Amino acid sequence: MQNRRDTIASILLILTGIGVIIGSIRLQVGTLSTPLPGFFPFLVGFTIVALSIILLIQGKLGVGKKYPSFRNWQRPLVMLAGLGIYTGVLVPVGYILSTIFLVVLTLRVIGLSSWKTISMTSLILPVVVYFFFTRLMDVELPGGILRFLS
Repeated sequence: MQNRRDTIASILLILTGIGVIIGSIRLQVGTLSTPLPGFFPFLVGFTIVALSIILLIQGKLGVGKKYPSFRNWQRPLVMLAGLGIYTGVLVPVGYILSTIFLVVLTLRVIGLSSWKTISMTSLILPVVVYFFFTRLMDVELPGGILRFLS
């Protein structure tokens, strides 16, 4: 018995993956030893297509799992609003403070209730990522209010 949802989703994802591949080729892919800006998006697009083909086969064979309908639409809506706020405040407020907000929001949305874990994770993760990218990889991230750290 075919699973129509898996089949439809896989076709949409295959088209999305093809779009990502086309866009990455326009950016120029390069080679493995000298990757250009489109290299990693090309790999992502290829992975999306490959995994979607597997989902399509499972959907056609009817071996995919049945999941309950998506009823709790508030959580994705809260995450979408949070990402919108994050995008708006990232440059003026800075990477560290705005990412602390995003990590707290994400952990609460996925159902984590321990404020000790939420606070430790939301403080440590952005700081470690910030220093990893700015110091070790020489990537410029928005300093914002805490510009003196960079």
